[in-house]
Amino acid sequence: MMKKNTKNIKSLIRLFFICSLSYNKVHSQAINPHEFSINGYIRTGIGGTDGGQMVNFVTPENLHKFRLGNEANHYGELQFNYRYRNKDSVNLYEVTYMMAKYIPFGSDGYKQFPETAQLYGKINKVVKNANIWLGKRYYDRRNVELLDYFWINSAQNSQIGLGLENYQIKNAGNLNLALIRFKYGNNNSHSYAADLRYLDVPVSQFSKLNFLGQYSIETENKLMNTQKHNGYALGTWYTYSKKNITHTSTILFRKGSSITENGYTGKTIREYRDSKRIYDLDKASSLDIINNFVYDDKRRHAIQASLTYQYRNFGTGDLDQNEIMMTDKASKNWMSVGFRYMYYINKYFNLALEAGNDYMKSDRSGLEGSLQKVTFSPQITLNYGYYSRPVFRPFITYAHWSESFKGITGESLLNNRLIRKTQGVSIGLQLEMWW
Repeated sequence: MMKKNTKNIKSLIRLFFICSLSYNKVHSQAINPHEFSINGYIRTGIGGTDGGQMVNFVTPENLHKFRLGNEANHYGELQFNYRYRNKDSVNLYEVTYMMAKYIPFGSDGYKQFPETAQLYGKINKVVKNANIWLGKRYYDRRNVELLDYFWINSAQNSQIGLGLENYQIKNAGNLNLALIRFKYGNNNSHSYAADLRYLDVPVSQFSKLNFLGQYSIETENKLMNTQKHNGYALGTWYTYSKKNITHTSTILFRKGSSITENGYTGKTIREYRDSKRIYDLDKASSLDIINNFVYDDKRRHAIQASLTYQYRNFGTGDLDQNEIMMTDKASKNWMSVGFRYMYYINKYFNLALEAGNDYMKSDRSGLEGSLQKVTFSPQITLNYGYYSRPVFRPFITYAHWSESFKGITGESLLNNRLIRKTQGVSIGLQLEMWW
């Protein structure tokens, strides 16, 4: 299994670095208006859990987890950028293409070519410094880094979008508007979202308010025999930034077709799974409350702490095998609290400790319990900074979970050693970098 992981790593690094090294120079001479550049991201490594293939420690019915020493996968992005500048070096036109690849440990996903994650064009400075864009893109994503949880991710996996961004309002922030279309399989089912944001409204010298309003429509799906649905999302977040501190507090409510599958896509949640109805999008809703704090003096200490709560109302009760309603309502609660602390020995070496607790309760599955995870990593870097990359991480992770999660948490086709356990240990190495 270790040989297979090594082959995955070599293939991923070869794909991204050969392209970068052969193409990564910027043509920015004063007489040349054309600028080309490359940027990207790589996360790769090797590891094992309890003597077998490394697994993710995550609560049931969830994708998001405390990340450090708990990512049993390789992931990479490679982005090519073209910009046309005028004589004053102002970027007037841009074209961006990005490929991405996700490979779980032990899989043969490296054999397939990376998917197109972004392909869009942009015209800048159209009116009041606003930009117009068209295409497929990641659009103003917001996340909790500890959990890799994108609590706003309106356009990822879209088919196409059109938007106006950074329309400036004098001394009062800026407006963004996007129209986004998604396609589901080959059955001509689609969803559409209109996403309006009012950003960076000044509250004080160091703090700002942001607002989100979204309206969405999911079309009829004749193959699944589902009806048309509408939905909306309303949210606000407060940001504070001063010297070594950044802090974000968020509240976000979603209704109907604005509820997404997870934090890695803007697609509407599916009503049916394995021919069984899970959601009623005429009634379903979701609420997120998030608090995220980072302190980094870039000399001795850095810490990120987060508190995340999510409530989901499925909009329908539980059904028995004959599709007869057994309960009037089903919902799920997820609460996550934790931190990552880094102690700088010097600019090249720091000690990282991450600890977190995830609690979940689902009326649908009848599961309730929690998972605790602790990771220690002596990190090797090139500079100070919580977000400084590249970083090389040897790590050891210990996790413990409730009896009710036994056989679910840590379950893997490549490692069955945790099926009857409520705890596990992972050991490994990880390289993470962006440029």
